[in-house]
Amino acid sequence: MRDGEATAPSNGAPRGVAIAAACSFVLGCVGLLGWWIRSTALISIADGLPSMVPNTAVALVLAGVSLWALGTQGRPAPLRRLGQACAAGVIAFGLAALAQYVFARDFGLDRLLFPSRVDFSSKFPGRPPPNTALCCILIGAALLLLPVKTRRACRLSDGGALSAAALALTALTGYVFGVGYFYGLPPLFPFTGMALHAAIAFLALCAGLLMARPDCGVFTALTAGGPGGILLRRSLPFVVLVPLAMGRLFLIGADLGAYPLAASFSLASALTTLLLGALLWVSAARLDLLDEARRRAEEARAFLATLAHSSDDAVIGADLDGTIQTWNPAAERLYGYSAGEAIGRTLLALYPPERAEEAKENLARLRLGEHLDHFETVGRTKDGRTIDVEITVSSIADDAGRIAGFSAICRDIARRKAMEAEVASAHAAERHIRSQLEAIGTASAAVSDALAGVPRTDTRALLEIIALHARRMSGADYAAIGIGQDAGRPFEAWVPSGVAAEQAAQIGGPPRPIGLLGAVARGDRPIRVDDLHAHPDFLGLPPHHHPLQAFLGVPLRFHERLVGTLYLGKRPGRPPFTEDDERVVVLLAQRTCSALETARLCRAEATERRRLQAVVDQMPEAAILVDAQGRLITCNRIALEYASYRAGEVDLWGNSVNFDLRYPSGEPMDWADRPLIRALSRGEIVTGAEAQICRAADGASVPVLVNAAPVRSDDGELQGAVAVFQDITALKEIERQRQEWTGVIAHDLRQPIQVIATASQLLRLQLGERLAAGGEKQLGRIAASVDWLRRMIDDLLDASRIEARQLTLECRPVDLRAQLREILERSAGATAGHAVRLELEDGVPAVWADPGRLEQIVTNLLSNAAKYGEPGRDIVIAVRAEAAGARVAVTNWGRGIAESALGHLFKRFSRAADGDPCRVRGVGLGLYITKGLVEAHGGSISVESSPGAATTFRFTIPFARALAADT
Repeated sequence: MRDGEATAPSNGAPRGVAIAAACSFVLGCVGLLGWWIRSTALISIADGLPSMVPNTAVALVLAGVSLWALGTQGRPAPLRRLGQACAAGVIAFGLAALAQYVFARDFGLDRLLFPSRVDFSSKFPGRPPPNTALCCILIGAALLLLPVKTRRACRLSDGGALSAAALALTALTGYVFGVGYFYGLPPLFPFTGMALHAAIAFLALCAGLLMARPDCGVFTALTAGGPGGILLRRSLPFVVLVPLAMGRLFLIGADLGAYPLAASFSLASALTTLLLGALLWVSAARLDLLDEARRRAEEARAFLATLAHSSDDAVIGADLDGTIQTWNPAAERLYGYSAGEAIGRTLLALYPPERAEEAKENLARLRLGEHLDHFETVGRTKDGRTIDVEITVSSIADDAGRIAGFSAICRDIARRKAMEAEVASAHAAERHIRSQLEAIGTASAAVSDALAGVPRTDTRALLEIIALHARRMSGADYAAIGIGQDAGRPFEAWVPSGVAAEQAAQIGGPPRPIGLLGAVARGDRPIRVDDLHAHPDFLGLPPHHHPLQAFLGVPLRFHERLVGTLYLGKRPGRPPFTEDDERVVVLLAQRTCSALETARLCRAEATERRRLQAVVDQMPEAAILVDAQGRLITCNRIALEYASYRAGEVDLWGNSVNFDLRYPSGEPMDWADRPLIRALSRGEIVTGAEAQICRAADGASVPVLVNAAPVRSDDGELQGAVAVFQDITALKEIERQRQEWTGVIAHDLRQPIQVIATASQLLRLQLGERLAAGGEKQLGRIAASVDWLRRMIDDLLDASRIEARQLTLECRPVDLRAQLREILERSAGATAGHAVRLELEDGVPAVWADPGRLEQIVTNLLSNAAKYGEPGRDIVIAVRAEAAGARVAVTNWGRGIAESALGHLFKRFSRAADGDPCRVRGVGLGLYITKGLVEAHGGSISVESSPGAATTFRFTIPFARALAADT
């Protein structure tokens, strides 16, 4: 099918209506003119043919005017009324003529026009023939029905036009074939007949009536784009014209005598059959092609319909007037109308009333061929709700490219609008938060700058910065920071912001943290109220304080510790604080409370440093502090007395202050052996290391005890070391005198004790048997006392040797099993009343020891166990081998030793505080000497005891083979 084939007749209908009206009007005027000038050629075309009577001519003129006025849309109302009046006149002319025939009476209507020129005695009088009158009635009725836009009126109008066309076509066929019966009615009315040009005019009027309704009726079938319309348009000219032309052509041959009349009809019939068969064959082939194209188009249309039906977007089709023609389920879900309710409605029904003009403008733009792509508007649902929609509207063109309708795709964008609103709100919130963070960052930077000056600057400057920025970020009129939470006394610090100095002076000193202020200071959460006067904890404002209404209090806590309280207020009439204000102030508090705590710690540390420096400066000992690289940090006044300053001379750490440290023998001390080096490089804690240091002032060597320790951070990182030098010159002199006194006393006591022992022995020898029993007892006591005094003197001498480091040992390999058995035999008297049990592990190697001193160690421990052990309980000696030596444990059961006394057992002249002085004799040197002897062997000694349970002394003696391997 060629483009435009289906719709050309429809679009050319107004022009065809005008041509048909003009044809009727002109032919009617020609007939009237013929009567006016008495021209037979204009009245009856030729002699012997029926004439167009005046009334018929007038009816044709009126019918032409009526068709022109009613057959085209958009005519003004007066013209439409004129057309209706003309149509009524045409009907009146027809009815009057038929009435005269029916009633066989002459009403005089035929003599209204040109009465003197009509020959009523002729064969054809001036009365219109019945077929002409009937055509006038049918055409006039069809003209009156044109303005009625209903299907019934369309059918009636088309029926009248087709009936009139049949009458006129019959008359025209009679003229073509020369058959008077077709255009006249000789049997009934031999004096009448339809004129040729009247028949032509009636056919034109009928064609115009059919074209006046292009959207319904017979003309719709003719202009349809389907196969039927195409077949009708292709076949109609041949069906109408070919039989007439062929019939007339063969009649002409018969009239000339070329062949009989019957042969002419046979030839006409055969050729007509061939031509019509060929036409039918071509039309059938064309219809097959059209049907295939239709089937494909229907498949494509079905596919598109399926897509539209299953689409989530509303797909709506409408004609040029905006009347809805198609409606998919998504449209039903979107607008609420079912397909039956929506189809036939106008698109304006989908818009709110206030948007009607917008919808009309859009329709006008679409009729001009514009494409409306993705424009947003507001729609209205069936229940009256307004919805946000996005619409894409496209024009639908026919095969000729002319706009036939519109297709709209509507999408509900309420969710997208909500999301866009949320995104916009989020962006606004983000910008607001970003500005708040920038403000907090600015405040933090200002606080950091102020913190950098602490403790040189006053902490109040830091508090003023925090209060000022908090007031600016929250829009508060007044801000204050208080430090302290003791309700019994005012805040330790109170820094207001937003108050003039004169007003602050009038208000007075810092308030106490009571009422609402105290509730914030002692609470864990902020307090925000729109009117502080309504809060139950509010106790009023001080005199001269400006009025406040909105209140916000935020505690400043650092690791659950209150470091301050921030208070904000607004004057009456100002908007209250919001959650956003509270959040930003809390965030500022979290960012700055650490600065407050740092400032407090800095000032506390500075105070503590000054106090410590004062203590260090006043110490009687020299103190030196170095950093992790060994650089001198500080030293006190006493240390400076030992320091030497030599130009260009520095120590290994680069310090120009040097200390000449020596061994106790006076030799210079190696750098690695110095206590401060050991503490810094190896992390050792050096306690009571004896040394000598040269005093720079006079060059004298001063004996000192050196204590050194590393200084570490909380995470264990080495940060430096400290060393303390204690001058022990006086202690050395006292020790020397004590040792000299102890040695002298011990030496001098030996002579009188020896005299007493000798005298008692001589007395026993001289008296002999004459000595009484009582005298023998007294001499035994003297001997026992002498032995006790000798042991005490020996202990004093051993203690002096240990302290003077002059104790000598004669070590050799000793079989510990045999040695212990001999010791137990010789110490039976010291352990009287106790059973001593030896538990010796097999395979214990020989130890490297002085047998005499080993016996002294074991005897002292056994004697101590017997003294303090419960009478009758066993004493156990357990020996086992360890990695470096033999471990000997002496255990007894009794009262035990208190834990507080364990640390004093191995000191000189020390005895257990809960011992029984009536049963236990001694001066408290036994364990001291035992410890010294064990350590002189290279071992160690310890004690464990539980009150009311066992007490165990353990000491170690190195193996002989271990010492041999070392040497």
